[in-house]
Amino acid sequence: MSRIGLIAGSGRFPLYFAQAAKQGGNEVVAVAIREETSPELEKLVNQIHWFHVGELQGMIDTFLNAHIERIVMAGKITKTLMFDRIRPDARLMKVFEKTPIRNDDALLRQLSEEFIAEGIHVCDSTTFLSVLLPEKGILTSRKPSEEELLDIKYGHEIAKQIAGLDIGQTVVVKNRVILSVEAIEGTDQAIQRGGLLGNGDVTVVKVARPKQDMRYDIPTIGVDTIRNLIAAKARCLAFEEKKTLLLDREEVIKLADSAGIAIMVV
Repeated sequence: MSRIGLIAGSGRFPLYFAQAAKQGGNEVVAVAIREETSPELEKLVNQIHWFHVGELQGMIDTFLNAHIERIVMAGKITKTLMFDRIRPDARLMKVFEKTPIRNDDALLRQLSEEFIAEGIHVCDSTTFLSVLLPEKGILTSRKPSEEELLDIKYGHEIAKQIAGLDIGQTVVVKNRVILSVEAIEGTDQAIQRGGLLGNGDVTVVKVARPKQDMRYDIPTIGVDTIRNLIAAKARCLAFEEKKTLLLDREEVIKLADSAGIAIMVV
């Protein structure tokens, strides 16, 4: 049986990966983050080792001791932990020293290099999960209105610029006015803020970076995303084809349809 390592962040993405990897005949050795990872993961992997977010050397040693030669990073790590509970070990402090500008892409790229330096290959996050990357089209019963299509086009242009600056990957727009831009607070809070400022009927556009590294931080849509859209009284969601993971597809579409939300893959 082949072995693969998993660095598991928050959300359902790590659960999906573990299930797909095992179905493909792989033994999964997981490094879980105490501040982030769902306890459900324990039932889906062969081994699980729990660490605090700052314990980089321990994570590397776990994979080396398990003779893991390839890993996947799945799920987000809340970046605000950097200013709160994180206690970086000596290895992570060196990563910080090498990344004076600590945007997501720079930090994740350098973290990947730390594993590669130890002979551990970092695979695409979508390994075993390419079926969850939708192609262009409208997924819901309701199609976007002409007004919403204009907002999608405008929002996509702005979101790409923001993503290129590595600020965030989501914008909320209404009548070609940007209501909120995702930053360190994350997608959900950006949606909530935009919905409040626009008094509902907003369009949410989520994109990948212009040069998205598929090894980490892949845009992800799931049931919680739709619940946040409903809470924000949003009417439309658009995201990029082949660069966005859609989890729990049937449930997502059913929930969106029941709320009258249009979902478009662009």
